[in-house]
Amino acid sequence: MTARGTNLPRVKKQNEALIKEIIYKYGPISRGKIAEMLSLTPPTITTNVTSLIERGLVYEFPADASDVEERSLGRRPVKIDFVQDARYAIGVELNPYQTAICMLDLHGNEKISVKYPPMNGEYVEEMDALAQSIDKLIAGSGVDMEKILGVGVGLPGFVEAKAGVLRESFKTNWNNKNIARDLTRRLEVPVLIENNARIRAAGEEMFGKTLRPDSFAYYLISYGIACPLLVKNRMITGENASTGEAGHMVVEINGPKCETCGHNGCLEEMASERAILKRCKAAVSAGASTMLTELCPDPAEMTMKDVIMAEECNDTLVVKIMEEAVMYLGVALANIINLISPPLVIVDGYIMKVKRNRRRLLEETKKHIFGLNDQEIEIEFIDFNPFTGARGGAALAIKQFFIKE
Repeated sequence: MTARGTNLPRVKKQNEALIKEIIYKYGPISRGKIAEMLSLTPPTITTNVTSLIERGLVYEFPADASDVEERSLGRRPVKIDFVQDARYAIGVELNPYQTAICMLDLHGNEKISVKYPPMNGEYVEEMDALAQSIDKLIAGSGVDMEKILGVGVGLPGFVEAKAGVLRESFKTNWNNKNIARDLTRRLEVPVLIENNARIRAAGEEMFGKTLRPDSFAYYLISYGIACPLLVKNRMITGENASTGEAGHMVVEINGPKCETCGHNGCLEEMASERAILKRCKAAVSAGASTMLTELCPDPAEMTMKDVIMAEECNDTLVVKIMEEAVMYLGVALANIINLISPPLVIVDGYIMKVKRNRRRLLEETKKHIFGLNDQEIEIEFIDFNPFTGARGGAALAIKQFFIKE
C-alpha cells in the first residue's frame, strides 16, 4: 500500500529555505518574528535554527536592551543572523568593456576583486583563461575551497539560465555553448549563468543599501539597454529568456537600423553607450568642432570616459547628442512604467554620473507618464560601480546554492 500524505523531507527543505531567506533579508531577527512572518510553529523554527547553528551557518546573540521588537517577562529576546564568513560566493560579469570577478561573504562584503580587459580569443581558450582567473582569485583570497558555494556569471544577451546556455550575445563565439557545464568542469564547483542585467537586479535585491520592495524594475543603461523586472521576489524571465530587453523596443520608427536586432530606431540604436559613441565618433571624423578631437585625436580610440568628460565641460556637440539620447531613455522608461507600474525603478548607468542627465531623464519620464504614476513611483539612481554585475553574480550564487539549497 502506498503511503499518502506530505513529503516530509521536501517540506523540511522548503521550510529551511524560507527561514534562511527571512534571516538573509531581515536579520538580525528573532525566532518569534520569523515564525510570525512565515506562519510556522515555534518548534519548527527552533528545529531549523538549531540545525543551522550546528552547521556553523547562523549564530544567536542577545538583543539590544533598547530593542522592543519582542518584549517578554522572562528571557531576554535573542536575535539570529548569518555567520558572514561561513560561506563565500564568486561573481563574474563579462561585458564589452571588461571581465570583473569578485568574492563576497554571506553579508555581501567583498573579500577580493579583480578586473581584466575583455577576452578576445576562441571559446576554449577563453574558458580556460576565465577558469584560471577564478582559481587565481580563490588562491589569493586565502579562503578554503569547502567554503566556496559556487560561481554566478552574468552575460549580456539571451541566456537560458536553467540550461546554462548562452543563446545570443556580443560574444558570438560563446553563442549556443553550455557555459555553466563547461566552467563547472574546469573549476569543480557549481556554476550558474544569467543575463547580466538580471544578476544586477538580484544583487540590488539582496545587497542594496536599503531593503527593497518585493517588486521593482532595474533600468540598466550601458553598451546595451535592459530593464528586468522583479515581481513578488521573483525574477521575470519569460519562456525564451528575452524578458527585459527594453533596448529593442522601437522608439523612432524611421531611425537607423540596429546592428544587433536589425530593426529601425530601437532604443539601443538611439540611446545606448554604443549609439552615443557611434554618433560622437562620426562627428569627429566629419570634422565637427568639439573638444573630443583634443581628448582623442583617433576617433577609433574614443571611450565613454572621453564623452562624459566633454559633456561635463559643456561641449556643445556632446551635450546635444546626450540630451537626445536621454530623451529617448525617458520616453522608453515612461512606457515601461505605464505598462507595469512598478513601485520602484532603479537606474544604473555610467552616463547617469552626470547630474544633468539624471535631471533630464526624470523630466522626460514624468512628461510621458500617464495619470498619477509620477507621484506614486520612485526612481532611484545608484552610483556607478564596475563590480555591480560581478556582485550580482555572487548574490545569485548565494541565493541558488545557499538559501535554496
